[in-house]
Amino acid sequence: MEQQVWCWGRDVEHPDGNLLVDFGFERHRERCTDDPSTCYRLDQDQLHVSLWGFGMFFGLRELGGLYLDRFDFCPEWAPVEALSLAIHWPDELPVFARPQGKSQWQRARQLWKSTLLWIANYESWVRSTVGLAYRRECVANWLRPFVRAEKTAAAWRFLSRQGWEQLDQPLTQTLKRYTIPAGPQ
Repeated sequence: MEQQVWCWGRDVEHPDGNLLVDFGFERHRERCTDDPSTCYRLDQDQLHVSLWGFGMFFGLRELGGLYLDRFDFCPEWAPVEALSLAIHWPDELPVFARPQGKSQWQRARQLWKSTLLWIANYESWVRSTVGLAYRRECVANWLRPFVRAEKTAAAWRFLSRQGWEQLDQPLTQTLKRYTIPAGPQ
């Protein structure tokens, strides 16, 4: 998730214009502080996506919402489908937690799959819109590249088929075929 949030940050600064805005996001900037923050928000019918430098919220009516922290790839669920536009910092988020009971787990699993497929589709859109070379450059400029640019969408699709509560091996092992090998190349 850390690499993905980095890439979204680069997409905002694309030389031909903000790719998140081109995709349909609206930019919401907090202006009343010395350290302003931006939230990118996408609202399409029942879908609500919020992106910040610290993470992502993905909500669907009838299912609730998932929050994925940039640095801790452990989804948390809440029975809310959309968030306030006033949220610009992690401490302003509502309470998210692990689902409780069969019904919450079913909704959370559906959201998990939908969230990761949405990210995969966004990555496919970036590739078809501005090309693979652009995403390769984004990944190469990040200090800790993990997933190869050409495998990003496939890695998200692969993860969407995994249950978050059932991963019994480290993410690095699970995603081995999609990652950049460690060491000199």
